[in-house]
Amino acid sequence: MGTGVTRSTTRAIYDFIWRHEPATKNEIAAALGISLPTVSKYLTYFAREGLIDVGSKLSSGARGGRIPIGYVCRDNGRFAIGLDVTAERTRCVVLNVRGEVLANRRTPRAYSRDDDYFRFLGEEVAAVVAESGIEERRILGVAIGVPGLIDEASGVLYFGRVIDNLGLSIADFGRYIPYSSRLVHDSEAAGFAEFWERPTDTNAYYISLGKSVGGSFHQRAASHRGERGLTSEVGHMRIHPRGRLCYCGRYGCMDPYCNSRVLAASGDGSVGLFFERLRSGESAAVRAWDDYTSDLAIVIHNVRVMFGSRIILGGDVGAKCGPDLEPLWRKVDDLSFLPSDSRSFLRACTVTEYPIALGSALHVVDQFRNDPDRFALPRSRTRGA
Repeated sequence: MGTGVTRSTTRAIYDFIWRHEPATKNEIAAALGISLPTVSKYLTYFAREGLIDVGSKLSSGARGGRIPIGYVCRDNGRFAIGLDVTAERTRCVVLNVRGEVLANRRTPRAYSRDDDYFRFLGEEVAAVVAESGIEERRILGVAIGVPGLIDEASGVLYFGRVIDNLGLSIADFGRYIPYSSRLVHDSEAAGFAEFWERPTDTNAYYISLGKSVGGSFHQRAASHRGERGLTSEVGHMRIHPRGRLCYCGRYGCMDPYCNSRVLAASGDGSVGLFFERLRSGESAAVRAWDDYTSDLAIVIHNVRVMFGSRIILGGDVGAKCGPDLEPLWRKVDDLSFLPSDSRSFLRACTVTEYPIALGSALHVVDQFRNDPDRFALPRSRTRGA
């Protein structure tokens, strides 16, 4: 950081502008207890680094006098890239610091555990950067959403059976990506996108109902992974002892009862078509939804008892099921040992388009906002550096 610029003051002033823009020098100084010369010094630093702009001039008020100038955070001052890796395709997005999507790229490609695939990931990142037209030196980094549990100390995937990624790390997935990179659990990324800048959901559990089932617990905009990231693995909550075989090798887990394939089987392989048939009253779809919601209600009840939180349904099913939650609400209430109105705490997700890629990129933005060491632009940057 620059001479005479401290981390704590940098973060405090930038965060104040972010939350109260357009913010004047006097407002910043009064709110943070900082002298006006100090505020001016930091505003000069932010402007030099391309982080703020002069906003609209504010009214001077009834007393007249000099019109104060408001400062705003520059939306395109920095950029983040999110990459979602699945068994069948990748999704890559570029965001600015406001979370606005500037470029979005989906490419069918079967996952494979080899150098050719990791090179492909690097090519996808390069392609989406080119499509966005952004300045490379303003790229904060790349976060890659993957299925599997990641050891926080080593960064190595210690559980990865959805795709064959056990034992891999960012050194593999990011081998051909010329920017700072990290791995993120895919369900955590999707949940993070749902709760980004939404202060009303201060305590919530996100259940991702995709081709596999995962989850994430969020409290006051922070993800809480639990020991070894186990709060993400709601899909392995056992709901039927000696039940169906799960991909983990055990029987009766939630996943084989509540992944999206269960419903897609009644929609010619499409979750969207399943819900069309359900709403038209087709008997097979109605029976499938009844069975599905009975199993899902067990999990929701258990999560509610453990966390006492709001519960958000995401993934392929959560993106489509909003109008059809009535039987699920009823079943969850019937399971409760206390008077319950699950409408007050259970809802479908609002982020329905590429939540994993989006949430992965937002992790990078969030790290930037909380780490002033990342504010300064590199003075030069070349690809592969």
